[in-house]
Amino acid sequence: MKFSSLESLMKRCEEHLDATGMRSTDIENYFVEYLLIRICAEYETRVTALVHRRCSRSTDAHIKLFAQKTAEYVCKRFDISDIAKILGRFGEDYKANFHGKAMSGTAHVSWTNIYSNRQAVAHKAGAQMSFGDLKKDYQDSLLVLDALVSALTLNAVETSDFS
Repeated sequence: MKFSSLESLMKRCEEHLDATGMRSTDIENYFVEYLLIRICAEYETRVTALVHRRCSRSTDAHIKLFAQKTAEYVCKRFDISDIAKILGRFGEDYKANFHGKAMSGTAHVSWTNIYSNRQAVAHKAGAQMSFGDLKKDYQDSLLVLDALVSALTLNAVETSDFS
């Protein structure tokens, strides 16, 4: 899964840091904090959209309402365990599929680093990561969204407009 707008923004921030020699300064920290907020906002939106897309296969109005309520819940709490709980509502097979893919490797660690650092920024504690850390964690964390797409059994057509 890709977010071309985020990747472009990160590239511009990195180019600015390098061109001005501002690595390891407050400016780098401000960029990291801003990017954490933007990344999490995009992730919240994408998780919501993925759940909605899976439920939109049904013509049942109650299923669609369930999807909206569930997506709202996920957006408020979107750490790995919360996403797994939501998938468990679809069935234990969805939850197990997601958990197996999201927890293999370091994607879940990267996802958690982004999420917890964003929470720290929101509560004025500040981020505890460099731009390089953020860039790596962002790339690795995208695998969690791929695991979600797989667990929800979404096909390429259902996700083709995500970029």
